[in-house]
Amino acid sequence: MDVETAFQLWCAVAVLGLVYLGASVALMWERRDEFVDQMTAELARQTPPVEMPRESVESLLPLGFGITAVLGLAFTGLFLLVVFAMRRGRNWARMLLTMIGVFLTFTALPTVFGVGALGGGAGLVIGLVSILQGVCSVGAIVLMHRREPNLYFLRLPPS
Repeated sequence: MDVETAFQLWCAVAVLGLVYLGASVALMWERRDEFVDQMTAELARQTPPVEMPRESVESLLPLGFGITAVLGLAFTGLFLLVVFAMRRGRNWARMLLTMIGVFLTFTALPTVFGVGALGGGAGLVIGLVSILQGVCSVGAIVLMHRREPNLYFLRLPPS
């Protein structure tokens, strides 16, 4: 029962990750002028300086956003493969998910205290999703490491 609930929590983390991805791409699209300015400034600082018209940089942005979205979907797919392996009783998947969950929790802590808060609706969604991912991760980690799941993952004989 604990493993199944942990599985559901990890699936919630994956869905929240997709929401995070969508909000991040929306935030990047909202701030695309800043990205174009930064990219043209970086190109000008290269040795030798690279001349690229602003229009060319602007035409590359949708490609960059598309690549970001595709990579995010690919990582979500890989994450779900590990989640399903954990559900089947693979101890390596439980350990990997534990490390991912600890990482998600520690990256959510600054958001809890308002450090680095982003403005706008997309920034609010990103912060909320980050906190919810951390909470779901902690719950799943606790459930995966209780007594019955330990017997399930380690294949220990019942006492």
